[in-house]
Amino acid sequence: LMFINSPGNPNGKVLGVEHLRKVVEWARARDVIVASDECYLGLGWTEQPVSILDPRVCDGDFTNLLAIHSLSKTSNMASYRTGWFAGDADLIAELVSVRRHMGLMMPGPIQHATIAALNDDSHEAEQKQRYRDRREILRDALVAAGFRIDNSEGGLYLWATRREDCWQTVDWLAERGILVAPGSFYGPRGAQHVRVGLTATLNDIEVAAARIRG
Repeated sequence: LMFINSPGNPNGKVLGVEHLRKVVEWARARDVIVASDECYLGLGWTEQPVSILDPRVCDGDFTNLLAIHSLSKTSNMASYRTGWFAGDADLIAELVSVRRHMGLMMPGPIQHATIAALNDDSHEAEQKQRYRDRREILRDALVAAGFRIDNSEGGLYLWATRREDCWQTVDWLAERGILVAPGSFYGPRGAQHVRVGLTATLNDIEVAAARIRG
């Protein structure tokens, strides 16, 4: 079983069609299931995220492919813990059976909220614009303060670096009342990066940006 995540967390990297095709081809040659975490799929910025189920990726054959989606991000429904699987019907049937026997039933009101969200695209567009506005304000402030933004083509974060140990950057921002995640939390490749979230209110984002610039 291989898990992939695009747009990625923490770095916001988007995997393109050719990259995903290679993943699928590699997995098929070895009878490996690919589970693709696509909860940020609707939040592409400089690149357009692509599903593992896109015909350009899998040629319309969903065998051993699972796309995992969530309403937590694009519909701002994080506390509802609601989403869905798409892809290989046999794999999904097995997952549904296991879920049922574990007693993990979703409460009725949350099911209805999920249906309402899935039947409306306008709220997703509105929410995406909110994140876009916050992203632009924070990105510009960080760049003006000497940060470099890497990847960050999609998702709810900026993957930023001052080309120093990430804990020094954490301290620099903490002195300004700003909390970020040190990149080392996510592995050695993040040793000089911090993950900056876009989930605060617009007002708080503007205050943070002013402190960064100041």
